[in-house]
Amino acid sequence: MTLASGSLHPVTEIPDSPIVAPRGGPPSTTDRIRNALALVRALRLRFVRNLTIGAGAEIRGVLQLSILGTATIANAFGADGRHLPARISVGKTATLNIGDNLYMNSGATITAWHEIRIGNNVMMAPASTIMDDNRHEVEPGSPLSDGPTVIEDNVWLGRNVVVLPGVTIGAGSVIAANSVVAKNIPSSVLAGGSPAKVIRPLDIPAGWRRT
Repeated sequence: MTLASGSLHPVTEIPDSPIVAPRGGPPSTTDRIRNALALVRALRLRFVRNLTIGAGAEIRGVLQLSILGTATIANAFGADGRHLPARISVGKTATLNIGDNLYMNSGATITAWHEIRIGNNVMMAPASTIMDDNRHEVEPGSPLSDGPTVIEDNVWLGRNVVVLPGVTIGAGSVIAANSVVAKNIPSSVLAGGSPAKVIRPLDIPAGWRRT
């Protein structure tokens, strides 16, 4: 696990040492050492400045953190940066609030310059991106941000999905790979395209949890 902290500039990195499950019989000395290192590195998350994180975080590969504003992550956060680093960046006056069981796959990125809210049981596929600021004007006077970016509970963002500033994606929805979400998406639908549009409704039972 590699953990990195600092900027939309300094960065904190945490190197991988995944916990090893014994394969029949007691773990070897090497396994015990790797497990101890994994626990120590996981504890480093609790000492990243401006970050509050709940229990049960599991990180593989590289997670880059640049927290200048305020970030709150609830329980059971997961990130897999073994092929490409996963990255969370929070600007100086920004806030990021993440619920339970967020999973970020390789190359997934969250960049908050104002406010991003992410619910429970959200999955981000490889190279998916959530942002809340355009960073450059499309034309003179065009807005850089249009309110918070909100991802509600049980949302699945497919590979290479880009969620643009000011968008809300409703609970239970799935965004197909390579889509650009430029407008709000209602709850419990499959949406896709550039810009993303509703393809069909999804039958999501009450209380169901995406895993």
